[in-house]
Amino acid sequence: MKKEVVLVFQKNAILGQVKTRLASGMGELPALEIYKHLVQLTYSALEAVPVPVWTFFSDFLPESTHPTVERSFVQQGRDLGERMSNAFARTFESGRDKVILIGTDCPTLQSQHLLQAFEALNHSDLVLGPARDGGYYLIGMKGKAAYLFEGIAWSTSQVLSQTLHVASQQGLIVTLLPELDDIDTQEDWQRYSSQIENKF
Repeated sequence: MKKEVVLVFQKNAILGQVKTRLASGMGELPALEIYKHLVQLTYSALEAVPVPVWTFFSDFLPESTHPTVERSFVQQGRDLGERMSNAFARTFESGRDKVILIGTDCPTLQSQHLLQAFEALNHSDLVLGPARDGGYYLIGMKGKAAYLFEGIAWSTSQVLSQTLHVASQQGLIVTLLPELDDIDTQEDWQRYSSQIENKF
């Protein structure tokens, strides 16, 4: 059994329930199509990473998943922190010892970032991929650390700094990956679109 695994936190693609901040500027249907595009980019990056992929869906298990996905679950918890903490706990209890969790909002995430994250866990307790909005697009650990998900102001610009503060208090060795952009707003999407040759 592979001891490494990538967890993908993915929202079910339901009109009006994904990319709501993006939808407020562009409309619900364009936001849904952009979300589907971001999901595909995420799994394309995972195809070059030789580890199992487990997807944790927001609301229900869909009839089909991406071919890369080995196992599927439904997220459990009252907020994002509790859902992530529970996903890590479940995964470590299955015998894995290097676990990386990502979302589906970061179109510039590449396979090398994931490989770099696994390499970092050889000498670090925690690896984080900082997002330019103050959050993170990736978090990786070698063991359960529920305290990293408690008391964090989720969906704010304080997520990364608060997580790093908790990690420092606990004496964790931390590796930071390159900073990347998440896509949350119309401005985010326009900035990303202007940087790629073949605009979506």
